Amino acid sequence: MQLLDHVSITVRDLTRARLFYRAVMAALGAREVYDEPHAIGFGERNSGADDAHSYLSVFESPEAQPDERRHVCFRTASRAQVRACFEAGLRAGGTGDGAPGVRPSYHASYYAAFLHDLEGNRIEVVCHRSEDSA
Repeated sequence: MQLLDHVSITVRDLTRARLFYRAVMAALGAREVYDEPHAIGFGERNSGADDAHSYLSVFESPEAQPDERRHVCFRTASRAQVRACFEAGLRAGGTGDGAPGVRPSYHASYYAAFLHDLEGNRIEVVCHRSEDSA
């Protein structure tokens, strides 16, 4: 079961956020589906004929406030992709909050990295596969 259809987050400065999310989403292989003056979206929207997708919207909001408990996690098919997303996020101005590595407290193959975007939203990228199957 795929639990989420889409997720929306807010930022105060979309111009800065665009650079970060474009870099991370490109490393994930998620395509940009729209770019409007006050919002940008990535992923793939669902349809009546195909509902196996999800997407992320990033909206500009002057009232947006960072919250350490807000957390969005993106799934990847390989550990290399986790590392690529982490590096892309750092190059685009994000800050590391946990370098790529195995997190055995979740399960033996849980390989993840954590970032904060330029406004403090916490982003995780995870691969659930073992190194051999990734």
